[in-house]
Amino acid sequence: MDPYLGCAQNKSKPRSVLDGFSNRNLTAVKGGRPSRSAIRTNRPVSTSSLVEPSEHFRLLQQDHLALLKKQKQLEDSYSLLEERYDKLKLEYETLQSAYEELQENYSVSSPKNFKAGKFLVYLKLKRRADKSALENRNIIKSKCFKDVAMEVIVVNCFHWKPPVFRADEACFNTFLKDVVMADHPRIPRVIYECVSVLESNEKFLSVPGLYRVSGDYNVIQNLRYDINANQYKKLRKLKSPHEVCGIIKLFLRELKDPLVPMQMCSEIIPSLEELKSNKRAKVLQLVNALDELRLQTLKFLMKHLRNVANTAENEMDPYSLGLLMSSCIFNETLADVCPVKFEKQSAVPRECIIVMIEHYEMIFE
Repeated sequence: MDPYLGCAQNKSKPRSVLDGFSNRNLTAVKGGRPSRSAIRTNRPVSTSSLVEPSEHFRLLQQDHLALLKKQKQLEDSYSLLEERYDKLKLEYETLQSAYEELQENYSVSSPKNFKAGKFLVYLKLKRRADKSALENRNIIKSKCFKDVAMEVIVVNCFHWKPPVFRADEACFNTFLKDVVMADHPRIPRVIYECVSVLESNEKFLSVPGLYRVSGDYNVIQNLRYDINANQYKKLRKLKSPHEVCGIIKLFLRELKDPLVPMQMCSEIIPSLEELKSNKRAKVLQLVNALDELRLQTLKFLMKHLRNVANTAENEMDPYSLGLLMSSCIFNETLADVCPVKFEKQSAVPRECIIVMIEHYEMIFE
């Protein structure tokens, strides 16, 4: 405190008048500096704090939907890759079995036989070209518009009809009486061989979805060519039962005269109500109306289907087998009718197959 004025004095007292003026200038400079709070207020404010909550929620929802869509696409791609992997794995196993068979046939280690064996391996493992590939390579010629137009003009003007060539095969797409038969029992050999392959392996009968799961189309078509040539080596070496079941269904489906004619079934069992009144008697009457070849083939096939139904591991009961095999055995072509009429006309064949499987001994023995 100043003893004369009673005012607070600065701790650093000036020694002279000049020092006092210099201290006043320094004080003015210190007081003129901007404060930190002023500097902070001049910074730009973040715009994220200005977005409304509803708008922010809408943006997050859009991102969530985009992620869900991407996840669905990845799952579809993964399933497609899994299917492709299964097909390639099955094809690899088929080629491996063919290669092992050729190695057994050409085990002689001379250079000449080794080269011949390699060439035959190449021919056997080479994939069979389809019709479109042969047309692209000009090996077979497809009809162009000009050829079709000329044929129509000749037919209409000169009343000439082109000759009809027989396109029947040894086992498929032909009549039942023309199929290659087994010696004992007297049934189509393709049915006998397929059933023998399925029942000789206990694992095949225990596979879930037997006759319901479709086999590989390419393998079935290659087996078709071999069976028409009366060759069954590849069929006996299959490692999957679904292709064997596919051969049985393909054979029954392509018969030009069905194993059980639909017209005969309609005459004996006109409606489902009449069948339900006395099932076993009506089905027995239908079976006895068949000729010997159809009767023996149907008996052999129903015995096999009964064995399939009695195996609990494959999850195929008589109803499921009746639903699947009725369209092949009766060979009804009802794809162009309405669903109500289809259900009505396919109910009788389905119930007939179920009765044949459940009461096999009473009907066939």
